[in-house]
Amino acid sequence: MEVWVAYSFPGQNDGERLEALFAQLPASITEPVNRYRNPADRKGRVISKLLLETLVRKHFPHQGFSWGRYRKDDLSKPYLEGMALSFSTSHHDALSIVCLTSGKSCGVDSELLKPVDPELYHDFLHPDEREFIASRTDQTTSFYNIWTRKEAVLKASGMGIHSELNSVDAHEDMVWVEKSSYSTIPLFLSDDMVTHLATPEMISRLHLEEIRF
Repeated sequence: MEVWVAYSFPGQNDGERLEALFAQLPASITEPVNRYRNPADRKGRVISKLLLETLVRKHFPHQGFSWGRYRKDDLSKPYLEGMALSFSTSHHDALSIVCLTSGKSCGVDSELLKPVDPELYHDFLHPDEREFIASRTDQTTSFYNIWTRKEAVLKASGMGIHSELNSVDAHEDMVWVEKSSYSTIPLFLSDDMVTHLATPEMISRLHLEEIRF
């Protein structure tokens, strides 16, 4: 399957241009984002919205992109009504990223590498994940590899956080959610973060591009 991924490092964007572009979006999109008080969190969401629109308009111009199509299902997974596209977004202080597919689902997640005690996440980890992390020399990176795989897969499955996190074992590249399997691959975008992409089939073509606004 074919996947398009666009990412942006927030600090490398023009703040005034970001705000000008974002102000052009309808209130139904801007108002929920503007409720976020943390400036970095808000900026990450702003960039994610702009990345999504850029990807769809660039690679699927015939589908007639409109923010009026933007919806969320009963599990809060966003989608574009009437468009045969699936997308997923993730952001943190140092990155905004969006993946896009046609006809098949996708999920993406990224986390900054920072000190973490995996034991604090004991209740959210599968027993095999806990055993794997404990056996690793670099437990921090092992934890974030598992966590971003798990989050990406749950986004691709449409379950999100509504699924029991400790029921999903993501210590290997192939991850099962209930009776469905998902393939995951790492995206090496920066040394200070871990990012994974998840799809229901092996990716045959990956289009990866950095975008600056």
